[in-house]
Amino acid sequence: MSLHFLREIGRLNKHLIELADTIEEQVSLSVHALSDQDQLKAQRVIDADTEVDKAEIEMEEDCLKLLALHQPVANDLRQIISVLKINNDLERIGDHAVIIAEEAINLTKLPKVIIPDELLELSKTAK
Repeated sequence: MSLHFLREIGRLNKHLIELADTIEEQVSLSVHALSDQDQLKAQRVIDADTEVDKAEIEMEEDCLKLLALHQPVANDLRQIISVLKINNDLERIGDHAVIIAEEAINLTKLPKVIIPDELLELSKTAK
């Protein structure tokens, strides 16, 4: 494979890791917003969703461009397909973080709700 293709694969992997880090942060922030009943934290998660969606679309386009231009086979093809699938799953996880954040905002309208400690432990395990 060409040096350009290898650089593009490296760039793709780097962006996937950055997106995963962002999503991990969003999930953590949404769970903390829920447990703290913090509307500002929740709103930050909701506001950041547009950027996550844009990043997912850009990465998908980059994968499709690599597939079309370089027609990779074997390991390279599997790697690009894996990035496509992981990218899609990360975006869906980001959407779930938004749902948690929206529920956190809804909870702020109610009297103080006690969030079980197990929820925080579960979120740590999921992370």
